[in-house]
Amino acid sequence: MPLRTSEAFILRTYPLKETDRIVSFFTRDFGKKRGVARAARRPKSKFGASLEPLTQVRIQFFERESRDLCSIDHCELLASPLSARTNDLLNSVAISLIAEVADRMLPEAEVSDATYRLLAAATTALRTAPTAWLPLTYYLYWMVRLGGFLPILSITPEAESLAQSIATSPLPTLQGDAAGAAGRELRRVLRAALEDHLEGALRSWPILLTLEPAN
Repeated sequence: MPLRTSEAFILRTYPLKETDRIVSFFTRDFGKKRGVARAARRPKSKFGASLEPLTQVRIQFFERESRDLCSIDHCELLASPLSARTNDLLNSVAISLIAEVADRMLPEAEVSDATYRLLAAATTALRTAPTAWLPLTYYLYWMVRLGGFLPILSITPEAESLAQSIATSPLPTLQGDAAGAAGRELRRVLRAALEDHLEGALRSWPILLTLEPAN
């Protein structure tokens, strides 16, 4: 039962018994894993805030071949996706949606450096961008493209221009916030592609729709 160590992003947690949590996390070196964090629900847990969605951590865990769940020994918090903007509901919803898409799309134990770097870029931008719209749209576009199911984009020239910018430019160099009509149209197409691929609705999306600007 070797001890494994890797950088990772926390994707989702579930209560287990009275004090534990099941944690879904995506590691740079071993792909997506699920494990048990003992006593993580206690007020003075050693895990602290390191198990929040999209938190980047250095995680240590044990695996046994006969068990589906690993045992999480330690999480060192490296970076939080939370922005410095107070009461930023959009940021919180974007975090939930990004983590949900990753958790549902990524297969178990399959390493993807491209996806890990995408998560790192998106979470960094969530902390620093004026709003979460551009980092979120960039992430959704590239998850669909990396997944191999990007449809032919029959969209307006403005939305096509936004998609082209996302396809050809690193996230830190992109301008704007993708909150307007072009961003809404592109996200609508990406949502349809994702939900068709996942064969089910994205739980976080209805809340996101309530936050989109009217114009």
